[in-house]
Amino acid sequence: MIARRTALRSSRALLIALAVPVAAACSSDDVIAPPPPVEGTMTVNAASGWAFVDLESGEVVTPTPSSSESEAWDIAFSVTSVMLNGGLAGPGGVAGHCICQNETATNEQVLAMTAASELADFEGVTSVPAGITWLEEELTPAFTGWYTGSGASAVADPSKVFLVRLADGDSYAKLRVTELEDPTAATPGTITFEYAVQPTSADEFGPTLAHVTAVNGSSTILVDLDPEEGVPIGEGWDLRIEGWNVTLNGGPSGAGEAGVIPTADAFEEITTAWVEGVSYATDRYAGIFGEHPWYRYNILGDHRVSPTFDVYLVKRGASVYKVQLLDYYGTTGTPRQITFRYERIAP
Repeated sequence: MIARRTALRSSRALLIALAVPVAAACSSDDVIAPPPPVEGTMTVNAASGWAFVDLESGEVVTPTPSSSESEAWDIAFSVTSVMLNGGLAGPGGVAGHCICQNETATNEQVLAMTAASELADFEGVTSVPAGITWLEEELTPAFTGWYTGSGASAVADPSKVFLVRLADGDSYAKLRVTELEDPTAATPGTITFEYAVQPTSADEFGPTLAHVTAVNGSSTILVDLDPEEGVPIGEGWDLRIEGWNVTLNGGPSGAGEAGVIPTADAFEEITTAWVEGVSYATDRYAGIFGEHPWYRYNILGDHRVSPTFDVYLVKRGASVYKVQLLDYYGTTGTPRQITFRYERIAP
């Protein structure tokens, strides 16, 4: 696909070069036609990993050798996450901006919105607003909310409990942070985790354990919640602690399958960390779509994803596309089938 993108741009350059002598021979009243429009509506399967899209061709592509090393894609979708090929996520230099015309809408207004009713907002964006800020992708940890306050005044929040799928993909745990000792602006100091491991989805929890670790400003701490005999230290880790950041051995942060589900349930009352049919969140690269989510969740208590129909701008080089996400469900109601419309508005 990189070759195809290069070929497309090379062909465009050749056409421009060939047009120069023709234009010179024409009168000054002749007008050079603008580039052909790039626009459309797509539905991508975001159920089984990332779906990578090249907006110029309007096609789903396979980044080679990996998404973080390929310029072949512009935007990607996985479950409800959206990622751009820029910043830490990839070498494409793609950045985003949210028009966010529906950001202050009430839940009732969001529920009443449809692709047809919000088309006018999409069509109303015809140029790039002056002076806007473009945001590239940064790593967003899934394990957050485990403390309140900041710096030396930070304290653990043991009411925030996480259901954890461990890096092996088959084991689970319930976990919370119960204490921070001597935190600073750079590190949480000494952290105490309380957790219980569930060897398989069908098993009961083992005993409740405590893990105490001291974090200094330059240290990287790897935590293996369920160490296996014969697995070298450093290979079977589940959590990685660097300063105030806790990342997971899964998604972009590791080769494992670790993921979390935050819950407000009491630690003692949780009887299983396995949740059927629910995706465990992994760390992700998230720029503008992380800062301004394209949907609201569980408005009616039915766990549905409701699009806000906000319009986003996606910039790659001189080209800018407007993008509006329309649906999370396919025509038969199947989830994780993302439908969006897009159009190039510059140059």
